[in-house]
Amino acid sequence: MSKLVVVLLLFIAYPLYLFAHPEGMGEHVVEAHRIVGEPPQIDGMLDDTVWEHAEPQSGFIQLEPSRGNPATDDTEFRIAYDVHNIYIAFRCYDAEPDKIVNRMTRRGDIYASDVISFFIDPHHDHRTGYKFATNPAGVQSDNYRYEDTQRDSNWKGIWWVESNIDELGWSAEFKIPFANFRFTDFSHKSGPTQIWGFDIERVNRRKSEVTVWKQLTQAGVVTRMSDLGHIEGIQNIETGKNFEISPYLLGGGMDAADTNPTGQFGTGLDVQYSLTSALKANVTVNPDFAQVEADQLEINLTRFPTRFPEKRPFFVEGNSFFETPYDLMFSRRIGSRGNILWGGKLTGKVGNYSVGVLGNQTGEFRFSDSTPSEKEEAWFSAIRVKRDILKRSNVGVLFVNKEQPGSERWNHSRVGGIDMNLALGKTYHLTGQYAGSFHPGEDSDNFAWTVDFAQRNYLWSSDIGFERVAPNFEINQTGFLRKERNRGWQRVSMRNSYSPHWGKHQFFSGIIARLSQSLYTPAYFAEWRERNPALSLSPDFDEDLLKWSAGVDIGMDFRESLLDDINAYYFRSREVELTEVFTANRYGFEVDTDSTKPVAIGIGVEFADYFNFRRQQAGKQRSLLLESTIRPRSNLSIELDSGYAQSFDLEGAIDGRFFVSSLRTTYLFTRESFFRMFAQANRERLVSMEIHQTYLLSLLFGWEYSPKSHLFVAYNETWGDTAVGTATARELQLENRVVVIKVTYLYNL
Repeated sequence: MSKLVVVLLLFIAYPLYLFAHPEGMGEHVVEAHRIVGEPPQIDGMLDDTVWEHAEPQSGFIQLEPSRGNPATDDTEFRIAYDVHNIYIAFRCYDAEPDKIVNRMTRRGDIYASDVISFFIDPHHDHRTGYKFATNPAGVQSDNYRYEDTQRDSNWKGIWWVESNIDELGWSAEFKIPFANFRFTDFSHKSGPTQIWGFDIERVNRRKSEVTVWKQLTQAGVVTRMSDLGHIEGIQNIETGKNFEISPYLLGGGMDAADTNPTGQFGTGLDVQYSLTSALKANVTVNPDFAQVEADQLEINLTRFPTRFPEKRPFFVEGNSFFETPYDLMFSRRIGSRGNILWGGKLTGKVGNYSVGVLGNQTGEFRFSDSTPSEKEEAWFSAIRVKRDILKRSNVGVLFVNKEQPGSERWNHSRVGGIDMNLALGKTYHLTGQYAGSFHPGEDSDNFAWTVDFAQRNYLWSSDIGFERVAPNFEINQTGFLRKERNRGWQRVSMRNSYSPHWGKHQFFSGIIARLSQSLYTPAYFAEWRERNPALSLSPDFDEDLLKWSAGVDIGMDFRESLLDDINAYYFRSREVELTEVFTANRYGFEVDTDSTKPVAIGIGVEFADYFNFRRQQAGKQRSLLLESTIRPRSNLSIELDSGYAQSFDLEGAIDGRFFVSSLRTTYLFTRESFFRMFAQANRERLVSMEIHQTYLLSLLFGWEYSPKSHLFVAYNETWGDTAVGTATARELQLENRVVVIKVTYLYNL
């Protein structure tokens, strides 16, 4: 194994050497104009007198496709501010304004059209910042940036923007309250005048052209907070109100298979208080998430559950504070088996420290302790502290705890770890974590560590990683890790990719290799023998536990073409399982058409060897994925995603058929109001001829009648198998039907 490590290090060294020296950086500075008198009217017209006094800036260059060349259509911008807000005006010139790609979409989903976006680092710490963007329809998009290049797309600010299309192209006006920003300290080291990081990116979707205001480093990422230009001249500003309270009222009805129809009424409260301009506290009482869309199912033939993303508003904002290489805190665990009674959260910065504290209680409200609870009663808590070091690096600790009163096996589950993220120059990164899990009766061989060294720029990308996960390292009570109990691994992995341009298009290629060894405890074998008395171990199992995999993927991103991208891949691996050691192949391709067109289609096909854990033997599978999006109007989208898979035994007999399909239709009445329909079907047919099927329908009307104030009307129902009928023809029954009306209102105090 040591020889392979040496080879991998030599393989990665060549591209690292080629790009050891970044390009020089030009200084880009813009002076913000202090408004005296009336602020501009936010209408996208750019005809206010304020803009006549603000300094204009232009001279954009291409990031794509002709890196470093002048923009084919330039962009001009101006910046002004008053006590409470910053205002930014953009003029996006376009010689063919009638061909501007413009779509009315929901917030955040703007990148199938032209886009103007800017990045602000109000801390001026070269690590964190915010992105604000819009399209010619005036649709908003924003996110929070951290650790130089990472993004938290769940962050949502309160701000205003309007756009306008005219004979010169299109224009946009932004009004961003300073209350959105987490300032560390207004007594900036440079004095009362603020200096902020700032950069701009424009996307001309018709030309597949991306242009930027500031020169780029060799690293080639415009969103690096460490590579921004600057805004100067901002002083004597205020963040405004720091207390938000959002009560909600809910009413409706529920019908389930095993209960009579009942009324559903409730109320709850969300509170946010800014302790400082950089530190915020959130409290929620009896939260309800009726407006959250159901998870989109996937065909999953592995023994591990699918990791679905967090969508609940209380958890999504600030979730990035708790991220580490190992997913020690997976917030979807909170409330998965019990109602959330209350929750509290503290996130932000104190000097050079980023802090995050989270606490939640789950169960159900009871009028006496003698009343039995059908919901899981548990306390969840997490503490995160991260210290900024050097220029763009940090080290941190994370501790997560789950307490279950009265539970015998898991009366507590605790995990913790220390982690690092070191930026070595502009293109090199060293990340790692050492973590442990602590459960009753398991106090040995319960640690894991990982180290990854990477180099990335716009042409080459290389990384090498080392990892060891002990058999008793268990985090799935509070976190997420695809791992069997009492089984671990140690591995070394490498990836090297090369992405040159070919005219307006970009070619991608990657080579991946991994060598690993499984680690077991005696309990692993005992549990398998108990569940499978006839289990026969492979004669090679005890002698050779080494596994390896290697593969290559190639692809092309197209511009101004019928296609968006095409990708093909092939991987070969040696797999070691209890009953056999086998060689597996996996290969396939993916094709996507131009996503800006009224009709866009994506197709994926895969053939693979895999291990069927249900039958404890190797087999084969083939799958087909079809994705399509139809936009008959700019404010209407219809998305149909379908997946079909077949599994076979080694003799070629069909072992199972799996089908999942979803239909999502979204219609926008305005940018603030919409109707969404989501339907989903899932059907499995196994070799035993047994059939399992589920169906879901979700309808939602939403209206943001004031910033962060909403009206939702939701209807949801699910259907599933019953015990009536044969295994091949089970009857369907209604499992759950819910109708809900929910109103929230934001008070700024």
